[in-house]
Amino acid sequence: MDLVKNGKVLELVHPNGNWTLIKEEGFSPVQITVAAVAACSGYVYQTLLEKKRIELNDITIHTDYEQDQESAVHVLTKINVTFTVDLVDKSNQAKAEKAVHLVKDACPVAKSLDSSIEINEIVVFK
Repeated sequence: MDLVKNGKVLELVHPNGNWTLIKEEGFSPVQITVAAVAACSGYVYQTLLEKKRIELNDITIHTDYEQDQESAVHVLTKINVTFTVDLVDKSNQAKAEKAVHLVKDACPVAKSLDSSIEINEIVVFK
């Protein structure tokens, strides 16, 4: 992975198009970190559901986060990852709810962050 300076911004180089890493013109590094947690959690959750033979019609993932605005460095303090799930068989909701609680410990991105960051995975059913 390469980062290159392009004017006053940094770009993460990618064959399909660079990502601008400045909040005003693209994604901030903090936003990319939160997105990485959400994406990883999504992959893990879908894998857990597949292993339990729980079929999905659809899944969407929403994330929000909080930072310590009082400190000089606005570190992440909380990440919420909300899965909105449409199950093929609604009787599997209890199993899908149980599976979401396994995500945090199986997501390498979440496990790589400082343990003081509160990470919450929530499932909502359609």
